[in-house]
Amino acid sequence: MPRPHREIPSQRLAVARTSLPGAAPKPQRSKWWAVGITLAGWALLAYPAFLLAMLLLIIVSDSSGGAEAAQSIAVGSAGFLMVAAMATFPPLLGFAVKTRRRALWIWAITTGALSLAAFAYVLFGWIIPFA
Repeated sequence: MPRPHREIPSQRLAVARTSLPGAAPKPQRSKWWAVGITLAGWALLAYPAFLLAMLLLIIVSDSSGGAEAAQSIAVGSAGFLMVAAMATFPPLLGFAVKTRRRALWIWAITTGALSLAAFAYVLFGWIIPFA
């Protein structure tokens, strides 16, 4: 007895990759990869993030007034974004390594670029000139 028409798979639909024989999804890595990467990243970025936060506090709390006030608020907002990127980069990188998902890699690379820019700003703008 032939199968009903509704049970016959369509020839026009794409075959899912996971349904192919012999194609198994990549297993996730251990959660300790994510924990290790997060702790190491926070250990490396803690001092520059603290310096940038203190620098931004000094810049934003300047009470000179005038046209410089708007500029200090803009610098403070951008700096807050940089400090937040420095705080979120290590966990995002750890999760991206653990789960192997493209969206997490995109966010990890984005926050990593912002962290690198903030680190370069603190290093070349404030630490090296005083040495």
